[in-house]
Amino acid sequence: MQRREFLKWSTMLAGAAALGPTAFVTGCASPRVRPTGESVDTILFGGPRVMWVAAHPDDESMLGALLAKAGLAYQCPLYFLVLTHGDGGECCRPEGCLPDLPTVRGEEIRRVAALYRAELQHERFYNAPLPVESFPKRHELARIWAAERDPAALIAEAMRRFRPDVVFTFEPTHGFTGHPEHQLASRFAMAGARLAADPQAAVPGFPHRVSHLYFGLNRYWPYTVFAGGDPGPVTETWDATAPCLNGWDCRRVMAEFTRPHRSQARDMGTVRLFTNFIDKVYLRKVDPFVTIYDPFETA
Repeated sequence: MQRREFLKWSTMLAGAAALGPTAFVTGCASPRVRPTGESVDTILFGGPRVMWVAAHPDDESMLGALLAKAGLAYQCPLYFLVLTHGDGGECCRPEGCLPDLPTVRGEEIRRVAALYRAELQHERFYNAPLPVESFPKRHELARIWAAERDPAALIAEAMRRFRPDVVFTFEPTHGFTGHPEHQLASRFAMAGARLAADPQAAVPGFPHRVSHLYFGLNRYWPYTVFAGGDPGPVTETWDATAPCLNGWDCRRVMAEFTRPHRSQARDMGTVRLFTNFIDKVYLRKVDPFVTIYDPFETA
């Protein structure tokens, strides 16, 4: 399929979001070939309910190849929980970002979630404004978020409602790019998983225990050479060149799905530029009931 045909399909699918979560124009997923062995691909092939917990609109691009495989090729029920509207970022649209940046970014992630066929829950926690050098420390941001609403309880409530079998999020000490809000999204996701499973927790809904939780790791050499990247260990790698949709591999689908994030054209252009380096998705599987990272730990 030529790129213009792919973009035409993508535009139709994104537009369907305005009609509701069931009104998707579906493309042809690649043939389902049963994977072998115990792996994330084996789990996803079984059609589990999958949740992605992130800090910002456009964060899905960092694990987009695997999310595309889950939502499109394997047709797993998919849920995006995004904690901020990214109002501390920049506007790269030539026409500007009226009425305001959070409104624009909210619409962009709504369109992107539709492309992945994901249900979207988009929250409005504080987003530290650029420049990076002015960001509060992680524990300071945790206190700001907690003053607005308990993020762990919010995530636990979403987990009890959606009942995910698999949760993907960031690594909690580096957070893919070093952003402290990525680290917090991970830490609160793990705390939320514990709360969701606790029958004594004051959280609406019936208790639910997440079966699988993974950190998506940045171990790509263009980034690790200059910025270190996420620390190990890596417990599994997944082939991002796997077929995903209409003859396109998953990393290429991910790259195309960054295009609605026009207000973030600078960052998304970089993602597309380095698509060919994303031949693998690096993962670490953890047990959130044993491995604990305190969001309020002094950074």
